[in-house]
Amino acid sequence: MKQAEQDGIIDVAFQTATDDELFAAQPQAQAKTPEQAKQESEEALRALSEEVMRDPARCFCRCCGQPVYKDASVCVHCNYVVNPIRLQEGQRLVRARRESYQNRYHVRIRKFLTNLTGVDLETPQEKARWGVRKQNYHFDTGSTVYCTNCGCEVDPGASVCVRCNYVLNPMAVRRAQMAVRDRTAKLSRRDLIKSLLIPGYGRKMYHMYAERRPQIAKPCRKAGYINTGIIAALALIIIMILSNL
Repeated sequence: MKQAEQDGIIDVAFQTATDDELFAAQPQAQAKTPEQAKQESEEALRALSEEVMRDPARCFCRCCGQPVYKDASVCVHCNYVVNPIRLQEGQRLVRARRESYQNRYHVRIRKFLTNLTGVDLETPQEKARWGVRKQNYHFDTGSTVYCTNCGCEVDPGASVCVRCNYVLNPMAVRRAQMAVRDRTAKLSRRDLIKSLLIPGYGRKMYHMYAERRPQIAKPCRKAGYINTGIIAALALIIIMILSNL
């Protein structure tokens, strides 16, 4: 027993039920109503889903909602491409290994003999291992979309899961955050003073924020016009003074 515990083996011989306990528990199981059995089944499924959610190495397929590994590139249940970048890396690695296999000396000799005699000398095991197999991968999720974090059904255009607040579309969330920041941005005194004193600064601010932050771009443009008018008036006064001299 001690040796088994040291090896990491759990002895469950003392945890199994006896025949008397099994026969005593059988009438209780038969006495359950269908509603109770359905409720227990739902609780067991809920507990299983919570256990899968707590597993750090698991996530859910966005197309079928089945649990998959987080480092998986394709769902094994529906062939949906979970991670296109990892799939490309895997395909690149497979192509590199296939090219390395085809460049081996005995493979090249066998290929030469096959082309010369017309007899296929490649074994079925090598064909199954190195042959190109057609994969039915797809990127379409269909009408039903599932959260990759909790597995619940979400709206196809949703950027955040309403159940677990998991970010489904980081780019959409980032665009929404930028839109909120642009909408609530305020003109600072520093930018206004620079637009009044520095030539061209107000025009630069206007072209930078004309579409995103019009509440900042328009005052800076007006300040730039005032700056241009002041510079033009000063230039006209200097020209008149110099002409009188």
